[in-house]
Amino acid sequence: MGGGLGPDDLVLCAGTLPRATFGERLRAAVAGGFRGISLWTRHYERERAAGATDADMRAMLADHGLVVSEIEALSDVLGAPGTASGPGDRELTCYRIADGLGARSLSIAEGPGAPGAGAALAADFAAICDRAAAHGLLVHVEFWPGSRVDLATAIAVVRGAARPNGGILADSWHMARGAGSADVLRRATDVPILAVQMSDGALAPSGEDYVQETMRRRRLPGDGEFDLPSFVRLVGERGSRAPIGVEVLSDALATLAPEEIGRRAGAAARAVIQRAREGR
Repeated sequence: MGGGLGPDDLVLCAGTLPRATFGERLRAAVAGGFRGISLWTRHYERERAAGATDADMRAMLADHGLVVSEIEALSDVLGAPGTASGPGDRELTCYRIADGLGARSLSIAEGPGAPGAGAALAADFAAICDRAAAHGLLVHVEFWPGSRVDLATAIAVVRGAARPNGGILADSWHMARGAGSADVLRRATDVPILAVQMSDGALAPSGEDYVQETMRRRRLPGDGEFDLPSFVRLVGERGSRAPIGVEVLSDALATLAPEEIGRRAGAAARAVIQRAREGR
């Protein structure tokens, strides 16, 4: 699944084009030199509601030389009643996407709140990993400061579940806003990094609600103050074989035409990766 994507490949994340149609998303990815796309479940459901079949979407992906990388995202499932015993509707939708279109991985992103007990959440994560494995999927937890699953909790969850297809998603935005995240992640060598997402931004928070800032104020790689070359080197040194997703949730960027967004996002990411390789 996922077309054999690896660390030299780029993925155009769904959040970079939140309002694009499936066809616009594919054309934007081609314009930017991406190998894959991520897909929000609501984008898939919108296309199906408009009359597209899985066969139609598979053909469009093939025609553009693209694959689906991440399916995004399950939320509020770790610690939810019944999660360990069976999939809910949203989880089933993720598996329909994987079976219908092919996909590399499934993302779990919990909402805000006090960090949960990693050991208590691990059973739910393990159950999802087991169900997802039947559909050829890796499963990764996206940690963020202020979430019920912050970095320390995500590490405990993955360790406690101990599933071969389970790991974490490292997002440069959340890493930059989480004090000491790089050092913690560097030491957790037994926890696989199964997905990577990159964006840029200001080092100092705007004072806006964290979730709102995250969903609206990101910048293209290289247009902010984050040390993205160090981030790219870190995930490489940790042995990640994941493609690098470009996730720039930005009100300003979203005003541009989809193909222009794709071109800018691809060029910006490649420039950062080149700097990382050159040690700059």
